[in-house]
Amino acid sequence: MRENRIELRAGSMVLTEDGTAVVVHVDRAGIELRDVRGSVTWVEWPDLRTIQPIDSTNPAEPDPPALRGFAEVWTRLSGPARTEAMWKLAIVQELMTGYRNGHQILAVEGEPSDLFDPTLGSSVAERATRMAERLTHEARTSRGTHSRPVSVSSVSSWVRRWETGGLLGLVDGRRLKTVEAFSTIPWEWRRVANDVIAELDGDVSTVSQREINRRIKAQLAADGREIRAPERAAGQYISHLVRHQGRTTRAQRSNKLRGVGGTQSYPAMVPGQMVAIDVTRSDVLVWCPTRGGPCSVEIISAMDTATRMILALRVVPMSADSHDAAMLLYDVMRPFSQVVEGTTVSDWAWAGVPEQVEFYADESEAEDDCSGIEVTCPRSCRRLPTAAGLHGTHVVPAVQPSSIRADHGSIFVSQVFRELLARFGIDLALSRTRRPIDNGILERYHETLQRGLQQLPGYKGRNVAQRGRVVGTPGADDDEPLLTAGELERWLRSWIVLDYHRTPHSGLRVPGAEGIDLRPVEMFDALLRITGRLHVPQRPDLIYDFLPIRWGTVRSSGVEFEDLVYDCRELDGYRNVVLGTFREQDAAMPFHYDPHDVSRVWFRTSDTGRIVEVPWRRGHLVDAPLTESLVREVRGVVARRGSARLRRTVAEDEIIAELGTLLDGVVPREWRKRIGAARLRRDSSARDHTEAAVAMTVAEGVRQTALRRGHEDGRHSTRTSDDTYSVWADSWALTPDSGHALGG
Repeated sequence: MRENRIELRAGSMVLTEDGTAVVVHVDRAGIELRDVRGSVTWVEWPDLRTIQPIDSTNPAEPDPPALRGFAEVWTRLSGPARTEAMWKLAIVQELMTGYRNGHQILAVEGEPSDLFDPTLGSSVAERATRMAERLTHEARTSRGTHSRPVSVSSVSSWVRRWETGGLLGLVDGRRLKTVEAFSTIPWEWRRVANDVIAELDGDVSTVSQREINRRIKAQLAADGREIRAPERAAGQYISHLVRHQGRTTRAQRSNKLRGVGGTQSYPAMVPGQMVAIDVTRSDVLVWCPTRGGPCSVEIISAMDTATRMILALRVVPMSADSHDAAMLLYDVMRPFSQVVEGTTVSDWAWAGVPEQVEFYADESEAEDDCSGIEVTCPRSCRRLPTAAGLHGTHVVPAVQPSSIRADHGSIFVSQVFRELLARFGIDLALSRTRRPIDNGILERYHETLQRGLQQLPGYKGRNVAQRGRVVGTPGADDDEPLLTAGELERWLRSWIVLDYHRTPHSGLRVPGAEGIDLRPVEMFDALLRITGRLHVPQRPDLIYDFLPIRWGTVRSSGVEFEDLVYDCRELDGYRNVVLGTFREQDAAMPFHYDPHDVSRVWFRTSDTGRIVEVPWRRGHLVDAPLTESLVREVRGVVARRGSARLRRTVAEDEIIAELGTLLDGVVPREWRKRIGAARLRRDSSARDHTEAAVAMTVAEGVRQTALRRGHEDGRHSTRTSDDTYSVWADSWALTPDSGHALGG
């Protein structure tokens, strides 16, 4: 019900119980009204309210304001009931006054008619006969509201009902059954019923209608009131309230959130302006070699709000940690490509670091001068041709987000993730607590993701009610083996590029083409033409900016982090640095630390800025997934065996021995989950660092070639050691994935 501002002046119409009334005088405190019978009454402003229009298809012409008490009853009627009653009111008022609106000041052209002017001396019966004849004629010529003839007795009945019951007396009794049924219920009973059903907000389980009725009676008894309601009417009222509240907990939660949700979506108009990230449990079981059976994983995704492009996706163990979120952001800020050749589909490969990526439709759908994908680099401009249909190269763009939308998950509000966003100048826009609708676009994408997951073996449904009887049981997947976590990630990436990005999206609209459903790639192309270049970090060693930093002092034996000592030849120049070289308080230097692979750390040389890997000096003795969480678990087991603090070398020996015991032969049941998750994280980390190492090798080779050519030509290069962007831009066509040349 809309509560709008009421603006009235002398001559305006107001709807009352008797029909239409006209405003005679307007004052600060209220107005004077003259009804159809000529009586003048005073009405204060609080006693007036606006009402919904009878014709909801034309809200620009609302009903006139009404007296508050009458409006509460009037608006409970259905639209057809109110329309019919207003039609009868116009007939009765024209018959009684000569004006269909009941007042001379509200007269329309041709009023008053000689047929119904009461000043001419004709009786009410004579005027009723003339009105019935006119209505019958209009019905036969299809000009009236009713298609059936109207008798004199019907018109006379309307007049009598109006005289005794006013406007509500003209409402068809058959249309009042629903209202009358609820009106027989005492007001106090209905108030308690509303309070009881309001408790069903999705946080508690839904109960039966009989239990709701019991709770209402119990609440009334607790309040000391003996109030009874007709059984049939009470059941209908409870059913009506439950239907409005939601019959399932999910519907109740959605209705509750709708009350606090916004009515407009975020007006993101630039790719990267707002990137939404979230984690959801995969509804497909995967095969875990460590467990020797199926297990559950999670999917963490990043979506560009403006274009609905999925910028990054990773399959991670249960549960995702802050470093998984950091690596997802790393994927967002580096471009990917996927190659389809025949029946062979590659995984997302690092497409180098172009400065601009432009999407165009397939050659079969685009003009000759804008087919393919164009990547603009500072020193060269290449056009990547794509074949018609699915074949060719598909690019997933890189963006540097202005802000990140996420919920209050611990991985997103952690200090590690917040510091990472601050490092890149990215705002963190958190959803309100327990308000997933704030990130509704990505939540809706999780529903769409089911369309892809349902194609895979081991699909277990969204909940227990949807799960098959044999899903996850031994032997259930003999005919169609489960995918591993890595295979699931590759499959989902293919589905996103080849299906989701190419499917029309009902939420994407362009001004002037509101009736066309655009695909995410088309929307990205449209916005990119407006915004121009997208600037993203242009370094092949970008991954190390996403790793946490630990400070350690390099000694003769190396640098130590949590009982593990790391050392290599490149540290020789940093073993005896002067106090305050890297920070004021000590001689420590910064090292990049990967929580998913603590078998090594990295540091950036002070002279060339080159990244150097420093391995754990005993890493060659252990073939284990050395994640931070697993090593801490093992260290805890070692510490519990003795109260005294172990010397560094002894601690390393104990950790190695414990890891060897866990991984030799059959893994103990209580460790299978931890080790399975550690292997998955270690493998993902190894892939990321291998890609970065290949990228840096290629970039260094290109840099050396450029320097050599400059000396041969007698020129001196002005390129600095930090100018890695231009160096890498020349070699972006060589991806870390086996040196595949995107440019052909």
